Order: sequence, then structure tokens, then C-alpha cells
Amino acid sequence: MVAGVAVEEFTNPAAADVNAIKLSIASAAAIQTYTGAALDGVVGLLAMSPPRNISITSTAHADIDAVAVVITGKDVNGDDITESITLTDGGGVTDVGAKAFAKVTSIVVPAQSGVGGALEFGFGDIIGFLRPLKSRAGLAAVVREIAVGAVVTTGTFVAAPAVAGAGQPNGTYLAAAVPDATRDYAVYYEMDASLPLKGRF
Repeated sequence: MVAGVAVEEFTNPAAADVNAIKLSIASAAAIQTYTGAALDGVVGLLAMSPPRNISITSTAHADIDAVAVVITGKDVNGDDITESITLTDGGGVTDVGAKAFAKVTSIVVPAQSGVGGALEFGFGDIIGFLRPLKSRAGLAAVVREIAVGAVVTTGTFVAAPAVAGAGQPNGTYLAAAVPDATRDYAVYYEMDASLPLKGRF
């Protein structure tokens, strides 16, 4: 593939939603696995376009422990993707992942201290790219960022991982003015010619 500049436009991406994947559940003293119909949020098992990172929001309670919740699903290429998100001990915060999921298929929550806490699962502000974003000299090769009608340099970018399938998978974008279902973005960037373009999920 010949390297080139790609542009992706994100029109009115949805605001982060704390329970879009899984509605609130109580903490438990035994491992809990949620799949299929148990992913009962407004998105649940449906595809997310554009891909988004996963969030876990917890109530403030001693029964929320610093355990690693395992999220499994599909990336934008249809490949399997897994991420561990460690909860903040004592809860009361939203913990977020860094990978861009196109779909969640499973949530595994390790045993916690008891049943007094609660968790809900949704998606955050990070957006995943459809094509691999090149890294040059340790920096994502972004040519131009347009956010809400202005050229800006305030976004945070993560380039595609060096090994295909090892991460986002194509790189991610976090706008300074985060999505709220009314804001538009466009990013021009150099594609990584060393990584294959695959079929879309």
C-alpha cells in the first residue's frame, strides 16, 4: 500500500454514556460474567460507529475493590479485542480504557469485597480511527485537526501500534472539546503503509 494522507470526519458523535453497554449492577463476592442479553444498555451488543473507549462508573463504597475488569469485543476491523480496566479502590469515579471498541461482547468482573457497591458500563470520549495513523519520531503524524469549525492543535492522538492487532487498532483521537452529539471534527493524518487495511466491522 502506498502511504498517503487520509481524512476522517466525525459528525456529531454521541456524548460519553456511562451505562450504554451495561446498566447498573451490584458488586459481588464472586466473579461475574456478562454476555448476550445481559449487556442491557442502550448500545449493549450493538456496534459503535465510530469506535469508542470503554468506561466503568462505580459508586463510592468500600466493596468496590481495585480489581481488573476484562472487556472483550471486536475492533473496527472485526478482530477480537480485549482490555483490562482496573477499578479505583473505594469507587466513586469513572475509570476508562484506552482502546477503541466497535462492539463489546463480554464483561468479566472479578470478585469484590461484598454487594454494597454498584457498577455501570458505557463508552467514553475517545474515538477510534478507521485507518492506521502513522507514528513518526515518536509522534502521531497528524497533518491538520479541525474541531467545531476551527483549526486547532489541542487534540490528543495515539498512533496505531507497531504490530497490527496489538491495540486500538488504528490509533485514537481525544478532542479537547469532547463529543456531545453536536460537535463535528475532521482529522487529516498520514496513514501507516506498514499496516494492512482490513475489512470494516
